[in-house]
Amino acid sequence: MRLFFYFSVLLISCTNNTKLVQEFVSDKEQAIEQIKGAELLHTENGNIKVKIVAGKIERFQNKQPHLVFSEKIEVYFYNDSSQMQSTLKADDASIDEETKIMLAQNNVELISSDDKKLETEELVWDEQQDKIFTDKKVKITTGKEIVYGEGFSSNPDFTEYKIAKIHGSFDFKAETN
Repeated sequence: MRLFFYFSVLLISCTNNTKLVQEFVSDKEQAIEQIKGAELLHTENGNIKVKIVAGKIERFQNKQPHLVFSEKIEVYFYNDSSQMQSTLKADDASIDEETKIMLAQNNVELISSDDKKLETEELVWDEQQDKIFTDKKVKITTGKEIVYGEGFSSNPDFTEYKIAKIHGSFDFKAETN
């Protein structure tokens, strides 16, 4: 009789709350890969074109976007001579590997090799079109001026850019030598 009692208690104590199990299993899709302190290089014809440094990268198989970057990300863009032309920094980013589009978010900065600086909350890099853009508010700081706008597009090296809905301080003084 005592054995039956212990066996009954054992069976009752081993039951699972199905609701908790379902929440644990299906609440969030788990990453199939996770890398901490990562550095990725993209080269063309033996020359470095892009270097990505991230605190954490997660790869998802059935979720768009496929790669999720967190804990800070820095993207370095290089020219054909492997000289760094610009740096993109953000708190978070994601890349859709099929469309080759990166969405950088939260405290985004794009800094050129000649010290122009773009600040915004969201920036898109379309690798196939070789273009960086946003429709969000932007602030561009150069050695001579600060320009504000809403909407921006540029090449990745930040040498040619357009600002939409522009406003801010401008310096139109002619340089004298």
